Amino acid sequence: MSEEVTYATLTFQDSAGARNNRDGNNLRKRGHPAPSPIWRHAALGLLTLCLMLLIGLVTLGMMFLQISNDINSDSEKLSQLQKTIQQQQDNLSQQLGNSNNLSMEEEFLKSQISSLLKRQEQMAIKLCQELIIHTSDHRCNPCPKMWQWYQNSCYCFTTNEEKTWANSRKDCIDKNSTLVKIDSLEEKDFLMSQPLLMFSFFWLGLSWDSSGRSWFWEDGSVPSPSLFSTKELDQINGSKDVLIFKKEIFIFLAVVLKFFGFARRQLPQ
Repeated sequence: MSEEVTYATLTFQDSAGARNNRDGNNLRKRGHPAPSPIWRHAALGLLTLCLMLLIGLVTLGMMFLQISNDINSDSEKLSQLQKTIQQQQDNLSQQLGNSNNLSMEEEFLKSQISSLLKRQEQMAIKLCQELIIHTSDHRCNPCPKMWQWYQNSCYCFTTNEEKTWANSRKDCIDKNSTLVKIDSLEEKDFLMSQPLLMFSFFWLGLSWDSSGRSWFWEDGSVPSPSLFSTKELDQINGSKDVLIFKKEIFIFLAVVLKFFGFARRQLPQ
């Protein structure tokens, strides 16, 4: 009887131990399941993606830093360039100011030189006049070449080409002179004493005022009656347009023909 109890007890203990072992194995299986290959690949892919994102972020950060450095460098260069441009503009303004000052000084010097030349010309003319009055043997002539001096004026007899009165007047103006205006009988005698060619005519600075029915010089003055004879006055009253000069007589024509110029330049006093 006691042997049967002992057997039963041992058997019970062995069965309980086997059950405990099975339960422990089941617990281990339920608590730590074996990893699946699909999850393993997914985890590896996520890890790779994270690494790539990290590398991309690092690369972007480095590029941002490089671009920032380049922008700062370009900003410094631009600032330096602006300073250089401003300095050049200041230098240009200073040079322009100096140029304006030089121009003003140049104009002042030109005016001074012109004034000195005029004074020199006046002194030369006065000296030449004194020589002409007091010295018979002299070669002084205050007039330009091919011009004749008389009293305070220079006279030019243009005989190389024929011109109308208007063209002769313009030619005299181009030479800084005017057509002859007779102010005195002495000047008239001087003109008539010139060795002019036969049948040669010269324009005078006298024209007909159709509105006022009178003759007038280029400066607007009326010729003095004492300068002309009665015959000449009769010719004046019966003629028009312009006055020309001929050897030994004044002839007033009613038409404008081609004749030579007769210019006079007033010398400074």
